Amino acid sequence: MIYVILCILVNAGLILVFRLFPKYGIDSFQAVVMNYLVAAVLGYQIAPQSFEIPYIIQSGWMPWTILLGALFVSLFYLISVTTITFGVSVATVANKMSIAIPVSLAVYLYAEKISMLQIAGIVLAMTAVIFVSIKKGNSSIQIHKQWHYLLPVILFVGCGAIDALISFLQAAYASVLRNNEFILSTAFMFAFIIGAVWFALLMLSGKIKWHNKSVLTGLFLGVPNFFSMYLIMKSLESGVMNASTFFPVNNMSIVVVGTIVSVIAFKEKLNKLNVLGIFLSIVAIVLIAVL
Repeated sequence: MIYVILCILVNAGLILVFRLFPKYGIDSFQAVVMNYLVAAVLGYQIAPQSFEIPYIIQSGWMPWTILLGALFVSLFYLISVTTITFGVSVATVANKMSIAIPVSLAVYLYAEKISMLQIAGIVLAMTAVIFVSIKKGNSSIQIHKQWHYLLPVILFVGCGAIDALISFLQAAYASVLRNNEFILSTAFMFAFIIGAVWFALLMLSGKIKWHNKSVLTGLFLGVPNFFSMYLIMKSLESGVMNASTFFPVNNMSIVVVGTIVSVIAFKEKLNKLNVLGIFLSIVAIVLIAVL
C-alpha cells in the first residue's frame, strides 16, 4: 500500500511544484528538458539490462520510444504552462481525465467492448475538462496569449495519447524485455535529446538564455518525475490493487489532493462550474475504469 500512497503524493506534488516556478523565477522549459536527463540515467541504473546503444538501435520499439519521448517533453512542458496559466486544478483534471482517450482507442482499434456507462464516463470526462477550465473573472490566472485557452484541451488529448502509446508498447514489446523500465528509460533519453536540440536552437536564435537556476531545478525535478512513473509500475506489481482499481483510485486521489492543496496553499479560487467539473471528473473515472 505504501507504493500506492507514494505514487499519489509524488504525482500530485509534481504538478504543485510547477505552481512555484513563477515565484522563484524558474524557466519551466529549461527545467523540463534537463529533468529528463536525470530521469533517463536513473531508469537505466534501475533496469536489469545494461545500457547498449546497438541494442536500442536494432530494436523494433525504438521508433515508438522516439515518439513517446517527443510527447513526454512536450506534454510535461504543457503541464507546467497550464499549471502556471490556469492553476493546479485545471492542469490536474485535464491530465488525469486523459484516461478516456486510451479507452476510446481500445474500442476503435482493438474492438474491445464498451458499456453505456463507460460511454457516459467519456462524455463526462470531456465535459469536466471544459467546466474546470472556465475561469472568467478570476484574476489569479495568467492568460498572455489567445492560444493558451486551448491548453487544457491539448493537454487532455496529449496525455491520453501517451497513455495509449504506453499501453501499446507494454502489450507489443514487454515480453522481449525483462522489465518495462528499459523502454521507459529510453523514452526519457529521447525526451532529453529532443528537448536539448530544441533548447539549443532557441538559444542560437537568441529567444532564450541559459539559466543556471532553471537547469539546476530541472536536475532535481528529474528524480520525482522518474519515480512518478516507476511507482505506478511498483504499485501494480505489489498486487494490492489490480489495474482496473488502481488507475481510478490513483487519478481520483491526485485530482482531490492537487485541488485541496492548491486552494489552501495557493489560494486558487474555484467557481461553481469548477467544483462541478472536479466532481464530474471523479464520477467519469469511476464510470470509465471501474464499472
